[in-house]
Amino acid sequence: MANLTYYSANLINDTILGAVALTFPPTYYLGVSTTTISKDGTGATEPVDAVYERIAITNNKINFGDSVLGLITNLTEFIFDESTESWGVITDWFLADSLTNGNKWFYGTLNIARNVETATVLRIPVGSFGVTAS
Repeated sequence: MANLTYYSANLINDTILGAVALTFPPTYYLGVSTTTISKDGTGATEPVDAVYERIAITNNKINFGDSVLGLITNLTEFIFDESTESWGVITDWFLADSLTNGNKWFYGTLNIARNVETATVLRIPVGSFGVTAS
């Protein structure tokens, strides 16, 4: 399960109550972390490996389902490149608006923590994370 960060919640609130225009990213970047991510978007510890890179995900209905009761899930499996060294135990994920740095819009905990050792391919299966407005 995932949540909006303060960053995205503030943008949405300002749009709904204040009619401030909001432009959503055409692409999100999926990153993973060995540490818990906070609602303010801090706390992520991404793997240090030459092959690790956030996955670019087009913001569309092919990749994300329809929201039902305030919950939306991934319709596509996301696959990271095979690790060339240990990443540690991956517990959390986030969607940011940039390949590096950027703003984190959503964050959450993986359904099952994954120990990514050398020569491991980390897959985020269909329906493995859900985004809610809470």
